[in-house]
Amino acid sequence: MNGKENIINKILADADERCKQIISDAEATAKATVAAAQSAIEADSEALEARLKLAREEYMRNARANAELNARKYRLAAKQQLVTSCYDEAYNRLAAMNAADRLDFIGELIVKYAEQGETVYVTHADSKQVTQLWLDGFDKDLKLGKKLIRADGGIVLEGDGYEKDCTLKSVVRYLREQTEAKVAVKLGVRNE
Repeated sequence: MNGKENIINKILADADERCKQIISDAEATAKATVAAAQSAIEADSEALEARLKLAREEYMRNARANAELNARKYRLAAKQQLVTSCYDEAYNRLAAMNAADRLDFIGELIVKYAEQGETVYVTHADSKQVTQLWLDGFDKDLKLGKKLIRADGGIVLEGDGYEKDCTLKSVVRYLREQTEAKVAVKLGVRNE
């Protein structure tokens, strides 16, 4: 039996050695798999961090650009309000003229815009100063209109099939169209 036992012991020893080798190989494979997985996790983590960093930087750039755009819009609105207030002030000063200055102003409008034979319509406030006799002094064969216009000042000139609105609001609006860019430069209001 000794021979059998030796054979069995040899088989068992070989099997035990083979088991140890299989376990050792399995442990090495497991370690290599864990190391590869750990390396992949670290690489994915680094890639994710890099993407997050880029996303944060892009978000900050977009937030800054949006804030700068809003600031420019606010500044532009404030500058436009400044220009508008200048024209509003001009209108208010014209509307507040005394009777003599209003008559001079209407005279300047007539000299500049009236053509031969037009009818001149005035406001109620100017109806006492602007008379047919006064209009005759311009040598343009102007006629004083029978109806009064509703405005804060100025005149309306009417010809054959047309009308020229020379009321204060229209005059200031026309002047704004012609001079707004120059006024903005004088006020230091430039688009950015």
